[in-house]
Amino acid sequence: MARVLKLTHWSGSTVLDLKLNLGLVNEDVPGISRVLISLWKWSRGVMELERSGASISFSNSWDYLTVSVKVPRESTNVLRSLWDALTKVDLSMLGRAINEASTQVNLAREDTRSRSMAEALRGLMPNSPYGNHPETLLGVDLSGVKPEDVRKALDNLAYYSITVVGGDVEVNGSPATGKWPRPSTINSGEVKVSLSGKVQYTVAIAYPADSIYGKVYDYMAFNTLLGGMGLISRLYTEVRVKRGLAYYAYSAYIPLGGTGFIVAMAGTREKYVNQVKEIMMSTVASMREVSKSDIELVRGNQIGRLVVRAESPEGVAQMYSIIPLYGLPNDYYDRYVKFLGDLRPETIAKLTDELRSSFTAVAGP
Repeated sequence: MARVLKLTHWSGSTVLDLKLNLGLVNEDVPGISRVLISLWKWSRGVMELERSGASISFSNSWDYLTVSVKVPRESTNVLRSLWDALTKVDLSMLGRAINEASTQVNLAREDTRSRSMAEALRGLMPNSPYGNHPETLLGVDLSGVKPEDVRKALDNLAYYSITVVGGDVEVNGSPATGKWPRPSTINSGEVKVSLSGKVQYTVAIAYPADSIYGKVYDYMAFNTLLGGMGLISRLYTEVRVKRGLAYYAYSAYIPLGGTGFIVAMAGTREKYVNQVKEIMMSTVASMREVSKSDIELVRGNQIGRLVVRAESPEGVAQMYSIIPLYGLPNDYYDRYVKFLGDLRPETIAKLTDELRSSFTAVAGP
């Protein structure tokens, strides 16, 4: 069954985080969630909610589509009509919605960062919906979305989880249980994509990692040291600070229901592409050597980020929404803080040997 989590907060606002059963892994019509987001933005129900003081945003991902709503705490009653606003759209606007969604997707496909990451994931997991990207939707033509596709998606609309911060909100929709398919194939390799009119290249290297149900704390710590701490992370230090070869360098660990992955990214000029690739891979290999001072950096960075995110109800909702979504323990972050307190260099170092496969994508002019 879907799960509900309600949390208190000192602010004067209430935030609702709703995870819907629309994402790359569970869409009957690929990309329909992007079209629905455009339709919702123009729907009478959503506009009425916004006129009543609600702030509403939509975002789609691999496992779900998120509806995030913020209202003054004294105005939570306006959210009683939220589900109606989501399930009743004006299909006469479908053509306009398809055009807007297609434009957004095409722009993402021409962006070197989004495109390189999408191509790296497609190469790494070619037979899985996780091998696509919710922004670029490679191989998807949204012009084929029909009114009956939208009606079916709305008829089947349900929520995986509800997270409420700073108030009490009831949602009238139907609950659903998420199903997260594991990728059947993991590949290694490399691809280069030419994009006209660009100045710089982006190098993306994707590695398979554990899902949200695996050694997620270990991978979070690993990624923090590798490229998740900004200017003091290893990737940034090795590629940009020491050698000046990149405009940016970072990594991200994305744990999902059926899989997870780490993606290392760097933006550079054409003549440095091969050198940057080699340095990025050698930096990942260097994670076999981790010092106590590295551990202190990781510990301070991660605990500090938890504190900062908890300062706003939006941050709390975003952070804690994975608990009801994936059925994680309510003390998930308390356990993470304890894990960080007990973290040892060998915990991070041993993960390096698990990153045996990788797929590299280079996007640029």
